Amino acid sequence: MPYVLLCISIVSEVFGTTMMKLSEGFTVLAPSIGVIVAYVVSFSLFVIVLKTVPLGLAYGIWGGAGTVLTTVIGCVVWGEPFSLYTGLGIALVVMGIYLMNASSQQESEGQKVEADKAV
Repeated sequence: MPYVLLCISIVSEVFGTTMMKLSEGFTVLAPSIGVIVAYVVSFSLFVIVLKTVPLGLAYGIWGGAGTVLTTVIGCVVWGEPFSLYTGLGIALVVMGIYLMNASSQQESEGQKVEADKAV
């Protein structure tokens, strides 16, 4: 369940960031309200996630996935440039998230084995 909440938090943060662009410096009311609501939802859910998911892993996923999704939205919606370096950067972020997750799972399994040995 915490990873579902983390996904919702990420989507909310990306929505808020997209609304920030549409708010034109907080001069357009509806997107400005969208920014505030989206960030309140995102941070509230992130706080709940941190009760069970390690900070480094949760923030790595949240920040990395948010960056990748925001970059894709910028390219698709606003026609921002997508270059070889952009693609490479996205691939590295995704690989980093994968490695952090794998490391966290390996550490959890190691602690579980040690706990089983102690019993």
